[in-house]
Amino acid sequence: MSRPVGAASAPEDRPAGIEPAGPRGQKGARTRRRIMDATAQLLRERAFGDIRITEIARVAEIAQPNFYTYFSSLEEVVLALTEDLSFEPLVSQLQPEWEGEAGLDLARRLVEVSIAFFREHSAMLAIVNMLADKRYGEFPSLRVRKMRDLYKGFEAKVRLAQAQGRLSPAIQPRLAGYECVGMLAAAGSRYELFRASGFSHEQLIETTARVLHRLLGAA
Repeated sequence: MSRPVGAASAPEDRPAGIEPAGPRGQKGARTRRRIMDATAQLLRERAFGDIRITEIARVAEIAQPNFYTYFSSLEEVVLALTEDLSFEPLVSQLQPEWEGEAGLDLARRLVEVSIAFFREHSAMLAIVNMLADKRYGEFPSLRVRKMRDLYKGFEAKVRLAQAQGRLSPAIQPRLAGYECVGMLAAAGSRYELFRASGFSHEQLIETTARVLHRLLGAA
């Protein structure tokens, strides 16, 4: 039977008296990594509420009680997986100036990298967003912390464009940063839907890149 969406892993899954102690040494680190990789695999294959600790243990090739040596719940594994994510490949594309054709090339590169990133991690990020929206545990602060540099990168570009007179002061920079990130996330997480609707990969890259480039006053 599925666990309700957003509900914590059922307490009966954890043997009485067992609390996560964390990995010890290289063998422990490898086991912890196997649990995380197994969870990531299952998240790509099925709904979050359908995943049980017994399945994670089976895929990770460990005894079920060993799971609780490293994690107390499925949610805690998702936290660890999210901590492993780095948005630096996306943020780095925002650091150079985006003026002219060279800037448009950087925008194209950012969209290309973003689509690959959000497609690869769409299932896990959807769960993070769901749990953050429900104010569950550390997920709200984790979401903000992981995305902050990307938000701030866009916000800085908006402020620079405004200071140089290339963008209207009526645009709220922080909100514009959120909107830009949302556009990139949608291009990746809804990629299959866009393709099924008849849009080519090239059209998705070019259109998204040009919208971002113009929005930031660099066109």
